Amino acid sequence: MLFPRRASLGVSLVVLACGSPSGGDTGTSSGDGSSSSTGSDASNSGTSDPGTSDPGTSDSSGAADGSSSTGTTGDPDACWTDLAFGEQEVFYDGFADGSEGLAFGADGKLYATTIAGTDGTLWQLDADANAVDFAHVPYALGLAPRPEGGFVVASIGVNMQPDGAVYRVDADGTATQWATGIDSPNFVALTPDGGALVSDDFDTRIFHVAADGTVTVALDMIESPNGMAYSPDGSQLYVATTFADDPPITRFEVDAQGLPVAGTGVEILRIGPVSTPDGIAVDEANMVYVAANLKGEIWRVDGGSTEVVPGELVSDGLGSPASLAFGHGAGFDPCSIYVTQLFGARILRVGIGTRGLPLP
Repeated sequence: MLFPRRASLGVSLVVLACGSPSGGDTGTSSGDGSSSSTGSDASNSGTSDPGTSDPGTSDSSGAADGSSSTGTTGDPDACWTDLAFGEQEVFYDGFADGSEGLAFGADGKLYATTIAGTDGTLWQLDADANAVDFAHVPYALGLAPRPEGGFVVASIGVNMQPDGAVYRVDADGTATQWATGIDSPNFVALTPDGGALVSDDFDTRIFHVAADGTVTVALDMIESPNGMAYSPDGSQLYVATTFADDPPITRFEVDAQGLPVAGTGVEILRIGPVSTPDGIAVDEANMVYVAANLKGEIWRVDGGSTEVVPGELVSDGLGSPASLAFGHGAGFDPCSIYVTQLFGARILRVGIGTRGLPLP
């Protein structure tokens, strides 16, 4: 996940302090060129003013139960039918200073991270887009759901200083520091050995945090690693490069621990200069989706590609998409991608029509 705190690729990226949901602003700019919906508190987050919504973005009012307006029968595994491929709607509007980390928990609810000063907040959102302050982790950024409930959360710390950390958050919201020694932890992917992979997009390394908190280098010599996701069979790892002249999406073979194997990298997608690829999600057909942050787009590519291919533009006009997660749990569409906005106030839903991978 991208946290823009430096000039890169000839583009001046401003310092951003992600904040908590605002409860009273109406008709204010969301920071990405679109306007906030009227009434941005959690109880009204599903209704946006049609005159101020993002182009091509509808409001989600009446769709949260996944029944009448979605054309489903209430089966949580059934695809909703209300959005065409790539069509958008606003799920939540109220993160006044942007949000970045995004994941569905084992409890079937949606979680997102914001930062205000040094305080990072992990917000819990139900299917009706009601937001609750769930946990606090300093500089909370990327997160991955734990099978037993709760999350592993990256604490990015101060820009490129050796103060980053990785936390475990229990199902009750209790946060405990798990590991240190990574300068700027960003994205998290759980490994089958009970540990986690942690990227640092200001580094050239991906780290492995073992179950006991020991930190080792899992992969070196990959430029600005950020978003990560496994293939459906768990045999491959996809990694997004963020800060590079023409940043790629690269596929790696993994070993029995789920760790990427050096020398196996194959580039499969390049979105172009100043695209800053960020979060990654994978569907059950092994299509890989990536947020092109500064382009305001989501792209996808066949994860089995053996060389760089053109890919497919899924959706644009998304503001500043950061993290991606397929729906999970009652009232969320398993065939839509939910998207945080780094510079905007909203979480969006983008129709895909194919189910994402199940939670770990």
